[in-house]
Amino acid sequence: MPAVKVATFNLYHFAAPGIFWHERKPSATYSEGDWAQKKAWIAAMVAGMDADVIGFQEVVSHQELGALMAACGYPHFFCTGHPIFDEDDPAVYVNATVAIASRHPFVSVRPLSGVAGVPDDTVIDADFNFSRTPVDAVIDLPGIGRTRFFVCHFKSQGAFVDDDDIDALADWGDKIRTTYMKRAMAGVNQVAKRAAEAGAIYRLFRQTIDADPDAPVILLGDLNEDPASNTISILTQADRVWSWGSVPANGVPEELAYLKHVYKLYDSFNLVVMQGLVRPNTHGDIVAGSVLDYCVVSNGLNPKNPRRRGTVTKVEVFDDHFEIGPPRHRSSDHAPVLTTIEGMVS
Repeated sequence: MPAVKVATFNLYHFAAPGIFWHERKPSATYSEGDWAQKKAWIAAMVAGMDADVIGFQEVVSHQELGALMAACGYPHFFCTGHPIFDEDDPAVYVNATVAIASRHPFVSVRPLSGVAGVPDDTVIDADFNFSRTPVDAVIDLPGIGRTRFFVCHFKSQGAFVDDDDIDALADWGDKIRTTYMKRAMAGVNQVAKRAAEAGAIYRLFRQTIDADPDAPVILLGDLNEDPASNTISILTQADRVWSWGSVPANGVPEELAYLKHVYKLYDSFNLVVMQGLVRPNTHGDIVAGSVLDYCVVSNGLNPKNPRRRGTVTKVEVFDDHFEIGPPRHRSSDHAPVLTTIEGMVS
């Protein structure tokens, strides 16, 4: 059966010259030369990965990315919308978008805004929206069949306080007290937002899995959390279940025990035997970085599932640029993650 490769790739401010990221300063935009080198580096990375489907984050100049991907052999491209620019300075972008490129045609593709049917007893508001609108696509993959893809970029880490709010205070006691309070509330917001996004994406996985328990579903994304975080556990349901109501965890009838695995999701890195004793960082650098980028899959791609449609066989992190360059503005502060899946469907 043919192998299919899928990747997630945070591009680090893919914004054409003349567009600034977050604030207007010379170090927050590209020269024409740096921009050309960055696009050449991206094209070389894409060629080296040889993926069938790539999910992108930090996309601002989406038309340029679509043209670059077409030149790289990906005729099918979709971006969820337009980035958000500063109301006071339209050359400064404050929030980017995500996109997907594929060698195979889309069966369907759309921006994912809101999540219908969220229970009233959660903290997720009925009008919930993602911090960056995800892609929701269906692609008919060779050897696997129709596969649902989500491309995500969860809420960024960091409790940001508006400088203007603090500068407006003359008394130093007020400045310090207010900074701590605003930072605390901003911290609550960013943690809660990521948790809500994880729960919302889990619900969307379940839409497909409830209809077809072995359906292949794949999330490609920068989730802005480490693998042991509560956010990732919310998404994957990786925490141990101690009981099913009053019945102990091992009390599930044998013929139904497989259901314990059907409704969980899987960080693809953990599905590959002998993947490595140390997980490579995907953000920052080799030594002092972190793991933020993932391919998360449904049980339909789990090697232990006898009814699977595909088998995750390999996960690679393309991190050479962390050590040998080029600098991040001409490459990225993230390393792409590539997952190989062997097809099982004839």
